[in-house]
Amino acid sequence: MASQIVTILCLMFLCVVCVLGFLPNRFNLVSSDFTHQDITEAAILRSVAEMFRGTTLSGKSSKSGTLLDFKDITSSTLFDAYYDGTVSEKRFQEAIDDIVKANNRVDQDHYTEAAWHVGGEAIKEANDKILSLRGTVIFILNQTMPDYKAARDLIGQFLHIVQMFYSNTNWPELKGTAVYDSLGIPGKQLMALAPSSMDTCKSCRVTSGNNCTDNMLVRGPMLTSGYRSGQDRTKPFKEPQTHQTGKCSHGGPNDTSSTTSAATGGINKDSSDPNMSPHYYLHHQAAEGAIRHSKFFLDDPVYGLRHLVGDDKFQKLLQIKADSSIMFVIDSFGFTKKDMASVKAVTTVIMEGTSSEYTNDRTEYIIMIESEPGTGSVQNVYRSGSSVGALRYLDALPVDGGPACWQFSLHNVEAAANFAYPDSRVYVFTKAPPTDTERANDVIKILTEKRITVEFLLTGDWACEGERKGRHGEARRRRSAGLDLYSGLATASGGSVYTTDKGGVAKMADIIKESTTSGTTILKMSVGTATGRLIDIPIDNTIREVTIKIIADTGKPTGKPTNTLTDPHKTAVAMTTSGNVTLKDLGGGVRLIKIKSPQPGVWHLTKQDSFRWALEVTAQSTIDFSTKFVQTNPLNGFQYEITGRPIAGEKATVIITVLSIDKIGGITQVVLTDSNGAQLESSPLTQGRGRASSIFKGTFTLPAKAFQVTIRGTDELGNMLQRLEPTKITPIAVKLEIGTLAGSLYIKEDLKIPFTVTNTGDSRTTIDVDITDDQGFAVSPLKKSFTLAGNSSATGTFTLHAGSTVGVTTTVTVSAQPSGVSGHSPQFDTRRITVEEHIVRKVDNMTPECNVTSVTGSCSMAQMDPCSCHLYTWSGTAQFGDVGFGLFQISSTVGKTGTFTYDNFTLGHTIDKGAKKAYIGSDCCDPESYINVVDMASNTAQCTFDLAPGLTKPVYDCTTTTTTTTTTTTTAATNTTTSSSMDVDGVLGIGAIVGIAVGVTAVLAATIVTAVLIGKRFICITKTSGKVKTSQPPTGHTL
Repeated sequence: MASQIVTILCLMFLCVVCVLGFLPNRFNLVSSDFTHQDITEAAILRSVAEMFRGTTLSGKSSKSGTLLDFKDITSSTLFDAYYDGTVSEKRFQEAIDDIVKANNRVDQDHYTEAAWHVGGEAIKEANDKILSLRGTVIFILNQTMPDYKAARDLIGQFLHIVQMFYSNTNWPELKGTAVYDSLGIPGKQLMALAPSSMDTCKSCRVTSGNNCTDNMLVRGPMLTSGYRSGQDRTKPFKEPQTHQTGKCSHGGPNDTSSTTSAATGGINKDSSDPNMSPHYYLHHQAAEGAIRHSKFFLDDPVYGLRHLVGDDKFQKLLQIKADSSIMFVIDSFGFTKKDMASVKAVTTVIMEGTSSEYTNDRTEYIIMIESEPGTGSVQNVYRSGSSVGALRYLDALPVDGGPACWQFSLHNVEAAANFAYPDSRVYVFTKAPPTDTERANDVIKILTEKRITVEFLLTGDWACEGERKGRHGEARRRRSAGLDLYSGLATASGGSVYTTDKGGVAKMADIIKESTTSGTTILKMSVGTATGRLIDIPIDNTIREVTIKIIADTGKPTGKPTNTLTDPHKTAVAMTTSGNVTLKDLGGGVRLIKIKSPQPGVWHLTKQDSFRWALEVTAQSTIDFSTKFVQTNPLNGFQYEITGRPIAGEKATVIITVLSIDKIGGITQVVLTDSNGAQLESSPLTQGRGRASSIFKGTFTLPAKAFQVTIRGTDELGNMLQRLEPTKITPIAVKLEIGTLAGSLYIKEDLKIPFTVTNTGDSRTTIDVDITDDQGFAVSPLKKSFTLAGNSSATGTFTLHAGSTVGVTTTVTVSAQPSGVSGHSPQFDTRRITVEEHIVRKVDNMTPECNVTSVTGSCSMAQMDPCSCHLYTWSGTAQFGDVGFGLFQISSTVGKTGTFTYDNFTLGHTIDKGAKKAYIGSDCCDPESYINVVDMASNTAQCTFDLAPGLTKPVYDCTTTTTTTTTTTTTAATNTTTSSSMDVDGVLGIGAIVGIAVGVTAVLAATIVTAVLIGKRFICITKTSGKVKTSQPPTGHTL
């Protein structure tokens, strides 16, 4: 009873400090355990720190010995230490986030597939998957122009399986934090896998207070993993009331197999919470092993990615020296030589502005020219890392003034986005309205997915010759419609639209330069026509420079906005052409105000005209943030980042990650604003702890209209800090999800793309679902329609047919929106799929042969007594061989007192060259032993030597302790004995009943055998001359 009370108190204490289990990410904020996110980030950061340590920046002292000294290293502390705070880690962190997101998606896309989680003893199948994933990653990265985003997706999947190996198998129980460097490496042989007939665990955690610290039955170098309910590998059933051994379960409250089939309990190391993870005490060992193996994959000097693809591509993969694109889409029709000279002037300024002290990117310049106006047929695509070469190419472009009337194709913008690297900018020079407006949705999808910003530079009057002669109304209509569409595309991507006459193109050079160098956004909004509007601009102490950009709709090329500016002390600030606060009017209503080394505090901009403004305030600062909307997966209760657009009207959880959080006071609030800056929703933020300190969580109901995300807090001095994500987010009442893909995309073969679409609205709606991919693999029909009642769903499939080239990656986008609804905000989901060669490999699924040929001896219950079992010996022989790929290794489970020998053989030896013999021997302390035979395909066979068939084997040990009592007094010579097989009734659990057998002798060296029964536990104590031997079953077991 006392022990039960202590146990209950221990559990109560653990619940106070416990975590919620091994999570995929830190979105739940309450866990101090290692998640997939922590493990992945730690491995990448250690790998990059090691690379930095061996690479000295030009003009700076060596960092050797300092970069790996951080206790809790982050991307921010790493970049600060290496670049002395001059380079933002944002792109690097985004690359890590891509890998983590792909890692987490495995839980959603392959939740029921045991091999993806190394569960249900699917270790061999898991190894096959990571072999394939690793090979594809290396193939992609060794291409001339690698698809780094596709590679990051596959790396995330690879790391998920590798990390699960350390949580779900018994490797940490065998090897601790060591890296299993044969896993996922071509030509490396896996160690023995537990055969299907072998019981790998004994039951544990049957009652409250018991634990699973000693439930493994696997001995020697042999791997097993736990079965989990709900997955495609079903645990072999054994009635737990009548069996104490069986296959291991995963364990935890969500695994019913851990309580309904022997062996009960489990072996997962997901968490340090014993209520979640039976092997909780090995959580940190398993996590460290997973980190080391993830790093091994990245930078091992023989097998690591960095070694195999080179430092340059490795750094581009992680966006340390990320490739970015400056893309120019030039609708040259109608441009004269003078026009092209202006275009060249602008592009020159843009190219000069692409190098910034706050980034570490290398830029590629891409120029696209449309071959036939309005067709979207691209004549030439020029790409170069040299701005000089790009400008020479522009000089050589032919100009002819263009046809009398033409239109611009949005296909050019879509093609540009496909060519560009993620996080790039696309500049569109055109004099024409769009012709293929129906492509707007496709353009927005790819801009959003690749985080590409598009800027439109519109010149001329857009009028055809006939319109200039009389159809002015039609010209105005076309101009207005075109402006609306271009504005929608620009706003959705975080860009802008600039309009001017032909001569004004060159004047826009300064403002375009600002858009290439400005860092983080403070404010972006539309300002109405009212005069006297006061606009607050919060400046914190991390900001080095501020740029205020005003685009006023003046209606005249010479019109310009008017305003005043005051500092935090409400003192009017003079805006001149030079000095710390400069002002430039660039024509077409465009004004730039730049403040160098601004004083922290709230500045005030006062509008003094009656024009409508597009206002944007940007700053040079290392403080920035990213936004993720997450949803709870009903299968496991964990939160994951959503793909596509959030659902209007739903309660949403937002995760805000703030870079360089240690440099500011804190973040307290997230605010959703509309395009006019009006607040739609807001939420206080909860900050994570420990490794999650850069993560903040908020909740609110999503508005039905488009919004931008703003965060607010304070700097280290208490000044207001504000940052805004300029990309507009548009909720929608349609949910869409691409399902699990059944296989791979092989050369010239089909692959089905399943999807589920849900009408989250209340009324009956027809929803159109379509598919696009950038390699043209999608097969007709490309569009399907579903009429759905409110809150109902439908499923369907599209088909891809691969081309003939291995390694080509296509970005597949499935989108959905209500039929007949105009607008540019469909719901969407994407996948990157790489074409593989369909290689049919020879498979060996035949287990080796192992047959017992002789057994000498046996073990009775008495002979198996732990204190005397060593006195009784047995021996046996077996014959073994393999008919498949041949033999790899043989081992046995006999203890230290046993013997095991076998005929020598060469690797790959097959039975047709002769069977081999093995010899085994032990004592009744090992009444059941095994010989394990492993072939070259990791198939395992087992010979069982059971010397006590039908008898229950002891699961306890004989131990020896020293006592201080050496004298025994007896009053009667009685012969009372207690058998080790005695059945004890449950009522004895309240007290202790003691039977003593005493032999009286005249000598001082007396022997006393005492049988003590406490509850249903039996302890055999043998005392001889001050030495006490006890054979005691562990907690939770009965005799």
